[in-house]
Amino acid sequence: MTNDGMNRRRPSGSDQILAAAVQWNTGTGAEHTNEIIWRCDALRAGKLYSRTLFGSREEAEEFVQKLQRVEPDQIFNVEAIKASAVWN
Repeated sequence: MTNDGMNRRRPSGSDQILAAAVQWNTGTGAEHTNEIIWRCDALRAGKLYSRTLFGSREEAEEFVQKLQRVEPDQIFNVEAIKASAVWN
């Protein structure tokens, strides 16, 4: 067992979370249970400004359209990635 600073006593080894205790809010993309999620990167002056994940391509593209009206100086990149690359 460890007790280091802000960490409370817990058994050593890997931390575990019950699957039933976790809720992923992916908007309307929640009905899609595939291995692909959509990443939207916003770039400003060639540097990553923000990164957002979506459950469907339609949600990501709708997000980009809304932000392009408000932030015309940003460049947006939407790409499909494997969910395992984000969550193990």
